[in-house]
Amino acid sequence: MGTMSPDAIRPVRYVPPPGVTGEIELTSLARMRVRGGPREFIAPQRLDFDLLIRVESGGTVHTVDFTGYPLEPGDLIWVRAGQVQQWGAIDDIEGPVFLFTPSAIDTGTWELIRSAGAVTPNHWAAATVAGTPVAAALDAAQATAATPAPSTADVRDAALARALAAALLLLVMAEPEAGSHRPPMHQVFVWFRDELEANFRTRHKVADYAARLGYSTRTLNRLARENTGLSAKQLIDERVVLEAKRLLAHGPDSVARIADQLGFDDPSNFSKYFQHRTGTTPAAFRGRFRPRTESPERHPKLGGSLTLPAPKRQRPLPRSLGMGRGGRDAASYIGDILAERE
Repeated sequence: MGTMSPDAIRPVRYVPPPGVTGEIELTSLARMRVRGGPREFIAPQRLDFDLLIRVESGGTVHTVDFTGYPLEPGDLIWVRAGQVQQWGAIDDIEGPVFLFTPSAIDTGTWELIRSAGAVTPNHWAAATVAGTPVAAALDAAQATAATPAPSTADVRDAALARALAAALLLLVMAEPEAGSHRPPMHQVFVWFRDELEANFRTRHKVADYAARLGYSTRTLNRLARENTGLSAKQLIDERVVLEAKRLLAHGPDSVARIADQLGFDDPSNFSKYFQHRTGTTPAAFRGRFRPRTESPERHPKLGGSLTLPAPKRQRPLPRSLGMGRGGRDAASYIGDILAERE
């Protein structure tokens, strides 16, 4: 069994526990802490599912892609599949949590969400959602998820998917920018953004995306500026740099290896590209996130080297979030984690 650097981005897949049907699960922060155990709240994580947290009490800071969001009672935070998250003091907050795969929500809902704005936020303060139907929609989704339906699970799961989809749409509507008079996002720009997310590692030129979509570079640049204020090339660079930052801050790979992963044929070209767009070198950026003052200690259950966190260090979610209502004890859950790592 290999070991993993405590700073590495840990992939987290959705594994529903026994008794949970469909691809949407309602759990709680308290249950996640019990099932995960304290050692599972250390490294940053990249989810392959979406995470929607409704804070009911307490406070902490939750970090998503280098932005720290202070959480207070009434706040909502939505971490989407593919983003890198890191927890603060998970012991200090309580509230319900929805875990759901991207395919759990219908395509039409996702299209509406994507066309509503260039960037869907991760965090909604309590004041933002106050006076909106968001709370009622989430109450309905929670009540639906908690409804026993052994003989009609399919019907209950379908109702839950619709209730959660409604809550997500209402969240997007609650964002202040959604109420502006900006015209709906052009479909071609939505296609460009989807292509960019799928191919940013290998395609760095606007012309490549224009040829793929069958539109001119001028059209892509015009639509990009209309919807974001940035050119298409700036959006491409922004996405490449974000991934580079993720890998440099949290990954164990060398700068040369990261350059190769992001489609650069030479590490020096990548370094120049990164420095030109961020004002710092890849090595200097990595150094900001790698102060090593702690000493390694072997974990009695997980094995391998584990660096003890400094006080107040941020701690993320468990590796596998199959945390349903009929859960097992934490030791059994740790055993599942060991099996996944082998």
